Amino acid sequence: MLSQQNVNPGSRPVLNIDLHVLPDFTGRVVLYIENGKVQCDRQLSPEEHICALDTFIEMARDMELRIKETSNA
Repeated sequence: MLSQQNVNPGSRPVLNIDLHVLPDFTGRVVLYIENGKVQCDRQLSPEEHICALDTFIEMARDMELRIKETSNA
């Protein structure tokens, strides 16, 4: 559960977020923020990674992975 509040220290707006996790939580959390409000959050497992599509394609090419495009037409 997240609670959030817009505050303005000085002249720069900041989004404060309270993230409610277990006291022993260690890990990564992805937030989807729309118009300054958190719409959803998700904890990532250790096996999950986030990257841009071009980075994923570059990694696949470095591994000589072939991706075949298919059509459902």
